[in-house]
Amino acid sequence: MAKYEGMLNLKLIRMKRKMTQQELGNLVGVNRKAICCYETGLRYPRRDMLEKLADALGCEIKDIV
Repeated sequence: MAKYEGMLNLKLIRMKRKMTQQELGNLVGVNRKAICCYETGLRYPRRDMLEKLADALGCEIKDIV
């Protein structure tokens, strides 16, 4: 499986909002492991998931990628 750089901004914004991976996952409809995979680069979210993540974090997609 190819690995990309990861979404460090996703993690930074999530942590700034004092939100756990589990809490963010619950808001967007995925489990904690999926959020972890997005942050570390094991998986890249689809466009619709990027929109959900941005909405849940109160930011724009460009801020988290």
